[in-house]
Amino acid sequence: MNKVFSSSFNTAKGKFTVLWSEEGIFEIFFPGSGPAEDYPEKTLPWPQLATDFDHYLAGEQVSWSGYPLDCSGYGAFSGRLLKEVSRIPSGKVSTYRQMAEQAGSPLAWRAAGQALARNRHPIIVPCHRVVGSNGKAGGFSGPTGWKEMLLKLEGAN
Repeated sequence: MNKVFSSSFNTAKGKFTVLWSEEGIFEIFFPGSGPAEDYPEKTLPWPQLATDFDHYLAGEQVSWSGYPLDCSGYGAFSGRLLKEVSRIPSGKVSTYRQMAEQAGSPLAWRAAGQALARNRHPIIVPCHRVVGSNGKAGGFSGPTGWKEMLLKLEGAN
């Protein structure tokens, strides 16, 4: 694994912590959570990230495509799935079943849910845009209420 550093920034919704390496963003922690171990603190190499989070959390459109992600440790299916989830436009939702299908494993919708629960790049890889086939929000690894809040923020039905 690459050497990992830690950076934090405050937003109107609280303090986010980002672990990152030379490869890119390794993990993002929502306010109220953080890594289990300590990492050396260093200034983010993407100074715009904090501003983009502020804009996004204020309901503005933000493109995350310019931020590199360190996807080391993900399996092949998870990597394909997260790439497909990244393509869901803001304000739209898709189902776990549809995402599994697009990732090349149409019967792996439960595995899709498990992989999304381990998404280390929430918001940038918008796992909150994936819902159950019944239209219900389904699980989310972030704080309670955040999935619904993020969907509402984006204008998703």
